[in-house]
Amino acid sequence: MFQKESIPFAPMLIESMRSLGYSFESAIADIIDNSISAKATRIDLFLSPEENPYLIIFDNGIGMNEKEIEEAMRYGSKNPLEKRAKNDLGRFGLGLKSASLSQCRKLTVVSKKENNLSSFSWDLDYIKNSQSWKIIGYDLDEINKLPKIELFNSASSGTYVLLEEFDRVKSSTKNLNKTLTEYMIKTKEHLSLVFHRYLEGNLDIYINNSKIRAKDPFLSKHKKTQCKREQSFIINGSKIVVKPYILPYINYLTNEDIKKVGSKEQFRNEQGFYIYRNKRLIIWGTWFRMETKNELSKLARIRVDIPNSLDYMWNIDIKKSSANLPDIIKNKLHNCIKDSVVSSETVHQYRGRKQKPNSDITYIWDRIKIRNGYEYKINREIPQLKLLRDSLDEKQTNLLEKTLRYIEENFPVDTLYIDMTKGDISSNQEKNKEDLEFKKLYEDILLEIEFAKKYGMNEKNFIRLLMKSEPYCNNSLLLKKMGELLDYE
Repeated sequence: MFQKESIPFAPMLIESMRSLGYSFESAIADIIDNSISAKATRIDLFLSPEENPYLIIFDNGIGMNEKEIEEAMRYGSKNPLEKRAKNDLGRFGLGLKSASLSQCRKLTVVSKKENNLSSFSWDLDYIKNSQSWKIIGYDLDEINKLPKIELFNSASSGTYVLLEEFDRVKSSTKNLNKTLTEYMIKTKEHLSLVFHRYLEGNLDIYINNSKIRAKDPFLSKHKKTQCKREQSFIINGSKIVVKPYILPYINYLTNEDIKKVGSKEQFRNEQGFYIYRNKRLIIWGTWFRMETKNELSKLARIRVDIPNSLDYMWNIDIKKSSANLPDIIKNKLHNCIKDSVVSSETVHQYRGRKQKPNSDITYIWDRIKIRNGYEYKINREIPQLKLLRDSLDEKQTNLLEKTLRYIEENFPVDTLYIDMTKGDISSNQEKNKEDLEFKKLYEDILLEIEFAKKYGMNEKNFIRLLMKSEPYCNNSLLLKKMGELLDYE
């Protein structure tokens, strides 16, 4: 038996490594991971719209000396099985190189530490010609010729990443600058979600001097968001923390709330687990086949925090954009899923009224349990209908009843469901509260009171009945006004 070293052919392997499946935005996020691991508090991205555009990612982290930057540029600089610092967002020692070169042909890294600048570059054309694993080093004069290198003037330490020659993007478009600009818009949205917990803390990210605002997929500060009890459990000596959230019904959300989530489409579709590794979002909007996505469960989102010590168990890939839920953890999460989905369904089922309907309130619609589900009937006992019936003769009363049945039988359930999935249903009840449609309700109630008096009903008793029925009981201004005028309590 004998041994012989087999060195990969550099041009072939490094070109193959470009096809790991990075999207533009996931590649940029992977580069930013290094900045966060380097304790940066500010990260700037600059896209230059030139004939040969370039992208710079600059951070004010701890920086690297010449030996450290050379090691960081080496492929496989970390063993994924080794124990790492708790705040380390890397794993394979490939992210900086594989992410950058998946988008461009030349990667240059400059870093400042202890007031010294060091720089190395991977140039795929140079590798192709030299057919070797050689990185290019730059001296100080060469470094000073790089674009925007003056960023270091105001930084005591930090790292500068320069991406050039976007060959793959160029080959797929007629307008390289326009396409890169569109990619940067997607990148902004991606970073605002993936790093939202850092952005809510002490990290700022800017794109061409425009600050990125953090998204909040849980709307955690919204007064109607239900924050469920946090749970935790230990797996192989490492702690996993789980916290469910139930989002408000979409009609309770302002346009600003929708922006925090991302969009109406994301609000509807991105239900399920949100897996964070050291507060960095890895995968989201999936139930891992433990639950099916549907309209009633769309408000349920479960935040799961895992440490980097369990990377091997979750099968987190190089791009940090996918993970598999280990069987050992599934059993721990079943009850959490069940409680979250039930809570989400409850928000829909009791939209516009309390989860336990108040027996003192007369609702317009009755929800009736039948053998195969539920049916909805107009409540014949609301004061308005009772008053109307008292004013009609027998023939007219029969006609009223037939009309009510026609309305019930032709209730547009299918159309309503479609509109709900699109988030296009406007809640009159909420609109009354928000727009303070007190005047309209007050005018209506005065007309009904006059009508009641005409048919000999006691005015105060009739008002009490009205104020216990929808929609009047939902307007606090009207309740206050009628209480002041008629001593209603």
